[in-house]
Amino acid sequence: MARELPRIGKQAGQFLLIASMTGLLAGCGGSGSSDEDGTMVPLEEQDADFVPLGEQDADDDGIINDEDDDADGDNIPDLDDEFVDLDGDGRDDLTLLTEAELEGDPGNEGEFVEVSAENPCGSERGTDNSSANANWNDNCLVERSLTGGQFADSLFSAGIQRVLYCSGFGDASSYIAFADGEFGELSEAATIEFQKAESLTPDGIVGRETWGRLQTRLELLALAGANETRDTYGFRSGRCADIPLFYQEYINSEAGGWTLVRNQPNDAEEIPFSYELPFNRL
Repeated sequence: MARELPRIGKQAGQFLLIASMTGLLAGCGGSGSSDEDGTMVPLEEQDADFVPLGEQDADDDGIINDEDDDADGDNIPDLDDEFVDLDGDGRDDLTLLTEAELEGDPGNEGEFVEVSAENPCGSERGTDNSSANANWNDNCLVERSLTGGQFADSLFSAGIQRVLYCSGFGDASSYIAFADGEFGELSEAATIEFQKAESLTPDGIVGRETWGRLQTRLELLALAGANETRDTYGFRSGRCADIPLFYQEYINSEAGGWTLVRNQPNDAEEIPFSYELPFNRL
C-alpha cells in the first residue's frame, strides 16, 4: 500500500513554488547572480524576458499558474493532485518525489513492503536481512529514515554505525553512544564521509558496495578457541582498539554469518546482526 504523503494548502504550495523559482528561497537557486561588486541582481533584471513561474501559464488555458486551480491541466485540482510538476524537473513540486515514487513502485520510497520469504528486504534492495551469509554485500540496503529507509532503526544500523565510528567517522563520546541503531542524519553524514574516503558514490546510502567496503575495515582480533565456533573482529587501533565488535560464526568449519557483540562489559554475549529489534539491548 502506498504511503500517504502530506500535502499543504494550495496557496501555501503555490507560494513555495513561486518563491523557489523567483529567488525568495535562495537555496533552491534562481535567485540571480552577482555583478562585479558582489551585489545580487534579480533574474528579471538580468533577463528582460524572465517571467516568474507563478505568472506563467503551464497548461496554456489563459490562466496564470498562481490563479489556476489546475495549473498543470490534468483535470485534477492541484490541491488534490498527487503529482504537479510545473518546473519540469520530473518531480512533484511539493514532495520532490518522482511520479513513480508517489505511485509506490517497488524498490522506492513510495511503498512499504513487509519482509517476507519472497521479499527478504521488503521494499529495499538486497537479499539478506539477517546477515546469514559470510559476505555483507547482499545485506538489505539501509538509508536515513526521513528518506523512507525501511531498516533505519535496526541492528543492521548499529553494525554500520560501529564500523563508521571506529573507522574515524562521526562524532560521539564512544562507539556505544554513536551506535544506537538509529540511522539518522549524523549516521548519513558519516556514511558520506566514509564513501568519499573509499572512492564510492557519496549518497549516504549503505548499499551493496558500501556494505562490502564496511566489512573490509574490520580486523581479526582473536581466533576461535577450543570448543568455540566464532572468531572475534574489531579494530586493532584507533577509537575502538581491541574492543570486540563482531563475531563471525562457523558452521561445519566454514565461515558463516555474523553477530554483534554486546556492548562492554557484556562482550561475552552476542545479538543477531539483522533488521530485527530491539537494538537498544546492545
